[in-house]
Amino acid sequence: ITPAVGIPMVGFAGRGPSTDVHDPLYATCLALRDGDDVAFLVQCDLLQLQADTVADIRRHIEAATGVPGDRVMLACTHTHYGPSVDRDEATIVHAYRAHLAHQLAGAASEALGDMREAQLGLAWGESDIAINRRERREDGSIWLGNNPDGPVDRSLGVARIETPGGYPLACLVNFACHPVSQSGRMQSLSADFPGSARDVVEELTGAPMLYLQGACGDLNPVAMDHAYEPARTLGVRLGCEVVNLWERISTDAAEGVATSDTTESLPRYRYGSEEDARELAAELSQQIARLEAAEGNEGSLWWANRRRDGAVSAAESWASGEPLEPVEAEMSALRFGGLALASAPAEIFTENGALVKRESPADDTFFLGYTNGSIGYVPTRAAYPEGGYEVTHACRVDPDAGDMINDACLRVLADVTA
Repeated sequence: ITPAVGIPMVGFAGRGPSTDVHDPLYATCLALRDGDDVAFLVQCDLLQLQADTVADIRRHIEAATGVPGDRVMLACTHTHYGPSVDRDEATIVHAYRAHLAHQLAGAASEALGDMREAQLGLAWGESDIAINRRERREDGSIWLGNNPDGPVDRSLGVARIETPGGYPLACLVNFACHPVSQSGRMQSLSADFPGSARDVVEELTGAPMLYLQGACGDLNPVAMDHAYEPARTLGVRLGCEVVNLWERISTDAAEGVATSDTTESLPRYRYGSEEDARELAAELSQQIARLEAAEGNEGSLWWANRRRDGAVSAAESWASGEPLEPVEAEMSALRFGGLALASAPAEIFTENGALVKRESPADDTFFLGYTNGSIGYVPTRAAYPEGGYEVTHACRVDPDAGDMINDACLRVLADVTA
């Protein structure tokens, strides 16, 4: 699914269009069937997909395969070195988005037409390539940096799917770490470290790999530089851990395919008080004026306007007493055999993703962020008073949202494991 060079990139503000392709972007589709129950799991080397784009892709897949769209789980690796899909108005972006829907429908059709009897096995390990990024400075402020004492979920889940005769069909990998290892100025299209890990895993196992990004809202790689080397070495380290686990997994017959989903109306961010909201709106108005006076700041200007609009709306809500329009979010679950996947369309903090896995009624649970939509960051309740980029810049929901998402994920997991 690698786009043409020149397409706007997404993931860092003010970077400009892509200039070349370092390594290809892929979409991988796993089709699952038990009797009349069919579901698709599609992994894309993309930053995110907005809800309307997810709905369009699901319509294409349903038209091509006959499988209802709500049985399609669309997960993004969250690479920051991929194309804009559904935010920019550029003609090339519209063309890419339209073509992508046809590509994914074709992948689903091909997967459904190549079904094999399968067995499933699972293993859990750890990787040390991620670190908490909410660094506290001497003045108490939170900045994007390294916080070695902060929470981090290092668990690495690997699912081995193969025929009864041992022919490899798929390797599912669940881990949490932001794919930002090439820093914020890189303009080469790349899958980042998940792509490097995939190269290792597929070469050594013979199985197509699906990297299922976890709750990495507050996690970054331990190495970042304006070069491909961090992505290469981190991917190799992760890929070797995956292969080590894969080689130890024994598989057994697996029964059952089930899906469940629910849409929650999450409270929109109101910035704590009317005074705080108005103060932020005034600061952003000054920032916007400075950006408009300069050139080449389209990305930063877009973000500043978006934040100011949110702060103004919040201040008006406090003044009028009228609630803000909620943020709609789809949480979904997919189970096959003893493995359950729970997903949220957001950048979930590591503690909340770990909580869902820990409290899941399934024996083994993968938590997926960046799936079936994109609503921005959902910090833990404790992170809001601390501030930091994830709270102040890229969050659209109030502190209750994290708990609501946790509860919704556990409900849909209960549905598919009943």
